Amino acid sequence: MRKIATGIYTENKYPSVQLGVIVSDDGVLLIDNPIRLEDGRSWLSQVSEFGKAHYLVLLDHHPDRVVGARDLNMPLIGHQFTRQYLASRSDSFKGNTHPIGAETDRLKRITGLTRAIPDLSFKYKMKIRLGQLEIEFWHNPGPTSGAIWVVNHKRKVLFIGDMVTVDEPPYVGAADISGWLKSLDFLRSSELEGYRIISSRDGIIKRKQINSMARFVRKLQVRVERLGRVSDLELASKIAASEILASYKLSGTRADIAQFRLKVGLEDLFNKIYTSEA
Repeated sequence: MRKIATGIYTENKYPSVQLGVIVSDDGVLLIDNPIRLEDGRSWLSQVSEFGKAHYLVLLDHHPDRVVGARDLNMPLIGHQFTRQYLASRSDSFKGNTHPIGAETDRLKRITGLTRAIPDLSFKYKMKIRLGQLEIEFWHNPGPTSGAIWVVNHKRKVLFIGDMVTVDEPPYVGAADISGWLKSLDFLRSSELEGYRIISSRDGIIKRKQINSMARFVRKLQVRVERLGRVSDLELASKIAASEILASYKLSGTRADIAQFRLKVGLEDLFNKIYTSEA
């Protein structure tokens, strides 16, 4: 584990997202979790040295986060949208049903996703007290409409999920573009100056990387609008993904997966926007 601040750690040894831990005098809050159940048990054993894990936070409904949460015996925290989305889905999951360039694409049929529905949800902001430590949860839409941040003011640390990615583009098929740009503006505001900002995919990020993400999202917006004017969506999305990906330093299998993720994301986002407007 990497120590970020007093009582705050990240872990990146498991496939998918980087995990977070906030330690108080009365136990532990977990931020996201491994995909595989055996890794989840290993993770709980690892953090038990800090105390009992009281809560698990799901920063959004991406399957890389949700799938492993179904058998962890503790209250789950998430946004109202995440709760509603998961409650509307099937109890089973197969990664090859609609692959999106996620780690969970490789999974065969699993069941029990209803156990990953958040027990505690909120609309705008929520705070809990864990011992003497106060932890806040903020709704900031971006890669999903229900994306949230975990904030600890005392230690000036902010977990932002997939709001900013550095090495590869995230899955964008469920994005709220206007909300994403507003969230990125807020992330660069003076209110959050001096905070250590932690991306679930790339760890601690800097302001210049937030700026790069804002350029990516604006580019995304233009590309999706252009898709509305073509007859061959699949070909156009493939070309668009290739052009956007040219600004990333990727090669081999990683480049192939990232391009697929971006292509599918563009198509899903196009369908999400135009279906909702129809």
